[in-house]
Amino acid sequence: MSEDKAQDDVEPLKWEKRGGVAILTLNRPKAMNSFSLESMLENRERLAEFEADDDLRVLIYAAEGKHFSAGIDIKKAPDYLHWNAETRDKYFATPHSWGCKKPSIAAINGYALGGGLELALGCDIRICADNAMLGLPESKLGALPGGGGTQTLPRLIGMSNALLMMFTGEPVDAQEALRLGLVQKVVPADDLLDETVKIAQAISENGQTAVRLIKEVAEMGLELPYQEALWLEQVSFQRATSMAKDEIDERIKKFQDRSKKKKS
Repeated sequence: MSEDKAQDDVEPLKWEKRGGVAILTLNRPKAMNSFSLESMLENRERLAEFEADDDLRVLIYAAEGKHFSAGIDIKKAPDYLHWNAETRDKYFATPHSWGCKKPSIAAINGYALGGGLELALGCDIRICADNAMLGLPESKLGALPGGGGTQTLPRLIGMSNALLMMFTGEPVDAQEALRLGLVQKVVPADDLLDETVKIAQAISENGQTAVRLIKEVAEMGLELPYQEALWLEQVSFQRATSMAKDEIDERIKKFQDRSKKKKS
């Protein structure tokens, strides 16, 4: 059996639930977890499932093997560089492009290149292993990023830093990615998933109305003048306290009770 055939027989994505945390694992390690058409379509289905399930609060993207993802598999989608916007939208999706209202985290190990990095950029938070290399090498092929990279990367690390990465096509290592603000935390490779799950679980234990409104207000506020964004925050603050009044009262009481125990 050829290596390509053996890879085709592998389930391209693995889906796991740990309490309120969903873990979607890229599972084509022999192909550097590159995306086939099938895996991209399944990813869209899982995003829809995650968003619709009220018991799931945080989504983690992880990867089997040594690398996060090398992007779209040219063998499985040889004409992808010539896809029009409609075709690309049919297949490639990230939590941001899908419009997920819940938090998402990418756990990045090894190489995250091209569409692989764009998938991670489309998450709210990125945690990476100390062996990670992140890049958008499309310019080396005479193309440009087509999965949101030209828009998400400048918003995260600034225009000039983003242009340097995209113009040269050269990847950055984990520490440089942390310095740029491209990732939020660097951990030993063996601890990557455990550390990411800890962060996801901490988020899932907080007030979900508040978490979703924080995400909504922060994202919308970036597109608004500052004073309008502050007004949006105030309106959303009132929404949160109204929508989750009982939960807020209960959490405040628990906090006060814990404080009393510490003082006694």
